[in-house]
Amino acid sequence: MAGTSSDKQTFDLGRQRIGAVYAKALLGAADDAGQTDVVLEEFGSLIHDVVNQREDLHHAITGSILSEEQRIAVLDKAFGDKMSPVLLTFLKVVTQHERQDCLREIYNAAVKLNNERLGLVEVTAKTASELPQELADNLTAGLKAKLGRDVVLKSEIDPSVIGGLVLYVGDTVFDGSVANQLKQLRQKALETTAQQAKASLERFTNSTQS
Repeated sequence: MAGTSSDKQTFDLGRQRIGAVYAKALLGAADDAGQTDVVLEEFGSLIHDVVNQREDLHHAITGSILSEEQRIAVLDKAFGDKMSPVLLTFLKVVTQHERQDCLREIYNAAVKLNNERLGLVEVTAKTASELPQELADNLTAGLKAKLGRDVVLKSEIDPSVIGGLVLYVGDTVFDGSVANQLKQLRQKALETTAQQAKASLERFTNSTQS
């Protein structure tokens, strides 16, 4: 599934803004080199296969334990002959600016910006467990027909959803989760109980006045 991600992320406006700024710089450099697709693919592999999977490299690249020179040495040793010069140089610049802890935000912003340039709509589907591929394909087709644009579907796992799904289309949220249904039922039950209590109180008050 294109753009699939189950990464656990915490929303931080400051880091999102940093990610957006660096993402524009990365896409500019990648465009100039004619390697936009390659750079984004390599960056995605770095995030999903290294940062998210390799605890040692994760801390070495994104942490603050090593010095700037040591982190750059790690980048050269780990990716010098496996990564395009555009991305490797960019990662070194990020490291020199002490923004290596924002790599996920930078990658997500770069993908989002590139999708927007290509006229694609990015939709995030949050579910309690992994979204089956067949259901993801059907959902993508349905969204494409509804929105009239090609869709890039991202999948996120959040057990608090319980069941159903929550769709994020730009700034609009479509909450069809079981958790939201239970929340609405609870709110309705509270309102009903409050109305019944008020009615009982009024009947009691009227009976004592008559």
